Amino acid sequence: MDANTVLSALLRDGPTRRLIFSTAAQLYAPAFLRDEVRKHLPAFARRSGISLGETEELVARILAGVTWVPEGAIKPHLPSAEMALGKRDAKDVPYLACALAVGADAIWSRDKDFDAQKLVRRITNESLDRA
Repeated sequence: MDANTVLSALLRDGPTRRLIFSTAAQLYAPAFLRDEVRKHLPAFARRSGISLGETEELVARILAGVTWVPEGAIKPHLPSAEMALGKRDAKDVPYLACALAVGADAIWSRDKDFDAQKLVRRITNESLDRA
């Protein structure tokens, strides 16, 4: 899953959060995302309107179900991911490389830039909810 999926689950008690807690799918993300989320906890607390302590607890629950893929596993797949995505959005490249590294069936994202490549299909909340 990409950063926007995690951010959506943090900021709103909606379908994305519900799916993270209920899906039987194995969730993977680049390890750097975990560090980025933790680094910005105070900002997430402000944006979500809950206390820092509650935000920390929520983050721990959301991230508990994620398997973190280390940079070393992702790095060999970066050239393929970059070639597949072209110049669309450089921030998407590590997420595609992560999906390639773990042999993922799909990337969970609302970002339509992933549709420009043919290596790993993109799924949304709606398609994951039906799975």
